Amino acid sequence: MRAFLRRIKNRLLPEATPTPQNSDSQRRLPTKRSALEKLIEMGVPVETVLDVGVLTCTGELMTLYRSKFQLLMEPIKEWNATINKNYSSVKANYEILNVAVSNRDGEISMDVKTVRDTQKITHARMSENVSPEMRVVPMRTIDSIVGERNLKKPFLLKIDIDGAELQVLAGAETTLKDCSIVIVEVGITNMLDRIQAVQSAGFQVFDVVDICYYNGRFVQADVIFLSHKTIQKNGFSVYGDGFDIKNWEPYQP
Repeated sequence: MRAFLRRIKNRLLPEATPTPQNSDSQRRLPTKRSALEKLIEMGVPVETVLDVGVLTCTGELMTLYRSKFQLLMEPIKEWNATINKNYSSVKANYEILNVAVSNRDGEISMDVKTVRDTQKITHARMSENVSPEMRVVPMRTIDSIVGERNLKKPFLLKIDIDGAELQVLAGAETTLKDCSIVIVEVGITNMLDRIQAVQSAGFQVFDVVDICYYNGRFVQADVIFLSHKTIQKNGFSVYGDGFDIKNWEPYQP
């Protein structure tokens, strides 16, 4: 639910020009946009965006990386028209691929539903079960999709598909070696497993953003990871130059 609400609220903003961190108008916030702006300011390289689970758009990626090629993987064809409208409006360089992404190539059943009276579909979840209410869609791995394309590296990989994030990671073993940034949605029941899976592939947590609560209790967030290769190559280690209190910034809403 949070992923859906977040996406429909994304504003079609112009491509960002990050300002210094100590700017009162652009202070560091625990949001995906603020974190990505910081990564851009740091000079973290991204040549291609691999966006798994687009719904109608991922606004922060769509605008901040609009000059980079974005491969948008979304199995629900009904959202194509809105995706095209959103990405075209900011003149983004993109391609829609109507496939479900998991740990094998083939087909998979999709259980689609809505939590809003004004929309026919708001959620889609892969299922090994088959019923008349479900639809069958093509299923691919990230490695097979990337392997048949000549895409510029390094990649930014974002995964937000309401349940099968670990399967997507399992099918991206080769591609992860060429990712500088990975973004994965985590929840209260799977946070540790998903963080550990990305860390074991050679990444370090950069930020926890877009935190959501339900009845005052944490339920989910997005975790942004930076590859160890990128950290080491560019000298991005935390406290790499020693501790300087001037760089300490407690978050204050």
